[in-house]
Amino acid sequence: MDIQKLFQNFYLENSNVDKAKFDKKLIGTKFEIKGVKTSVIEKFVKTLRSYKVDVEKLPVCFHEDVLIKGFLIAKESNSEEKIKQLLNILPFINNWATCDMIASRLKNMSSYRPFFENLLLSDKPFVVRFAVVYLKSLLKFDCENILLKIVKVDFDNYYVKMAQAWVIADALVIDFYLTKNILNEIEDDFVKNKAISKACDSYRLNSVQKEELKAFRVKKEKQC
Repeated sequence: MDIQKLFQNFYLENSNVDKAKFDKKLIGTKFEIKGVKTSVIEKFVKTLRSYKVDVEKLPVCFHEDVLIKGFLIAKESNSEEKIKQLLNILPFINNWATCDMIASRLKNMSSYRPFFENLLLSDKPFVVRFAVVYLKSLLKFDCENILLKIVKVDFDNYYVKMAQAWVIADALVIDFYLTKNILNEIEDDFVKNKAISKACDSYRLNSVQKEELKAFRVKKEKQC
């Protein structure tokens, strides 16, 4: 089987210039975007799995290549091999879309929680965000400890902070009063306000809860 030819045909048949232009406005990546639909990528991943390809040997030339590798890794049944492959792909994750789509597909990895918690210490913003997005899936099992780990991350990066806010908003649904108390202690005004905004936009909290949260909003002082 000629992997290179397989990928060439895949992009020849599925690239979309208009979608690529649209995606480029939303996704900041050093890789060229071919504009392939996510559903098409998922079908291609199934084909590659049937060929039992070596994930580490697959090309990384385009934005979609990273997604293909990431989706394949998420399907890996051997958890130790999955961790090994994740370490291989993390350097290629350089935008919020790739990060979130791959991290959200990881299943049955709770026993490797220390691995993801260790990633929170990285100096790479999308490695940290990757860990935050994955750990979000464990909130329902250990809301307090997961939340405390994530809010303690001190990384001055927009995408990391937005991920933190996202986690807090989800935690408010799981355990409102526990999370509200933790939210009240957060010193980062941006994270606090974004978490409140996300929570107030949610249909999963009632109007009384939303009013309680609004009282925690940090109001910006007007500049003279």
